[in-house]
Amino acid sequence: MRTTKYTFDGLRRLTQDIRRQSAKIVDEQRSLIDKAFIDFDNYFAEVEKQPPTLERNVRMMLACQFFNHLYSAIILAESGLIVDAFLFERNALETIAFHWLICLDSSVAEEYEQNSIPRPVKVRERLEQLGADITHIKGLYSSGSEISHVGRNSERFHSQWESRTTGELLFGGGLNLNDQHKMLQFLPVLLYLFPEPIMKDAS
Repeated sequence: MRTTKYTFDGLRRLTQDIRRQSAKIVDEQRSLIDKAFIDFDNYFAEVEKQPPTLERNVRMMLACQFFNHLYSAIILAESGLIVDAFLFERNALETIAFHWLICLDSSVAEEYEQNSIPRPVKVRERLEQLGADITHIKGLYSSGSEISHVGRNSERFHSQWESRTTGELLFGGGLNLNDQHKMLQFLPVLLYLFPEPIMKDAS
């Protein structure tokens, strides 16, 4: 029988508690995270200095969208909401792929302006046709999809069981230092994947 009441204030206190407990992980990754953020900021500054064109403006918008997706994933991972962090990671990967496409074909910026962006799978197909190595994007996207889609693959992120008959559902997230450590170690690396496509002949 359920005895816990899930109130908004109660869930906010839970999130604050999880973030306090996971702060050590963030501190351990601080130098990696700080450097990745600084390097991305330097990259964005270089794009911003370019003459104003449709391509440059779309790339700046995509950089902002990508950064916000990634930052959201970090905040969610830090808060114990791992599956939701994976959802924003997938959004970040989709933005990386489309940005790569613009880097290889500047006319694609017009598709963005006309709001006629192809589906992610079509973007990846076009990248491959242009010679981009999308191995990393496809692999990460696939693994994230398995966890973020509705199904049993994500159950362990939503519940904790001491035995077959004793456990709890994790409304509002839960502390899982191992998964949080992996996410907070990996996510900042995506900041280095965004700026330019990896080409097959360079891999």
